[in-house]
Amino acid sequence: MNTLMLILSIVWIATFLIYQKMFAKKTYKTKTIEVLATIVAPVVILFFAMYTISSFTVGVKTKGAILADPYVLIEASERLQEIEKEKAMEEARKSLENIKEEDSKFAPIAGNVDGKVVIYEFFDYNCGYCKRGNMAVNDVLTTEKDVKVVLKNLPIFPISQIPAKALIASKEQGKAAEFHKILFENKLVPEANEKTTEQEMNDKIKAIVFGLAQKAGLDVEKLKKDMEAPFVEEELLRTRQLADKLNIQGTPAFIVGDQLFRGYIDANQMRNAIQQSR
Repeated sequence: MNTLMLILSIVWIATFLIYQKMFAKKTYKTKTIEVLATIVAPVVILFFAMYTISSFTVGVKTKGAILADPYVLIEASERLQEIEKEKAMEEARKSLENIKEEDSKFAPIAGNVDGKVVIYEFFDYNCGYCKRGNMAVNDVLTTEKDVKVVLKNLPIFPISQIPAKALIASKEQGKAAEFHKILFENKLVPEANEKTTEQEMNDKIKAIVFGLAQKAGLDVEKLKKDMEAPFVEEELLRTRQLADKLNIQGTPAFIVGDQLFRGYIDANQMRNAIQQSR
């Protein structure tokens, strides 16, 4: 590129000199043509000559600066990432302004139901980082007594649909927080092989989930009935729509006050965000 600009610079300068020699002293029929030929045309040629020379000079200096200090590219890349992160955070803040109570109308709640600071926890029961994220939430709830956690089931894996529906349905019995904790503490994926059908897999998952529901003190027969109620599917749909609106494409994700975190955060990060929200 620099070589091309150098060649263009030489061509433009040569063109200017040749033009001046051929046309500058000629006699023209009108004043207008004379102005165009002796002033406008040379100025245009000279402009392009200066432009290509300056571009060539800047290119040489830039290349020289990069060769002298290659780390400038790393610094530029890091700054670009910072700008993109700031832009993403600003977009997230704007999206958070659109969250309404309706978005979590049927969502189970953990922590203090009247808490002043609200955490939205997006999770999948079979996601490893979600398990770690939930441990961080539980840690936070031991010390932060004014925090309300809205539990937003966002099943990424098909096998997570059954426990997700079970948790939402458990809200009807007022034991969602306890059940949620137990579901995360236990393995929900049954043993299977290549001959296991989808129906057999679902039956095995239900057996595990209903066993844990009984352990949480839930009426299992009522839970089964409530899992088929329209509000369960509506809550799953609302969660998916909210995730799409916030550009949450995976789990875990957290909204703490007015801050959105896409991905895992530990208890300290969560507490800092809570403190900033107060």
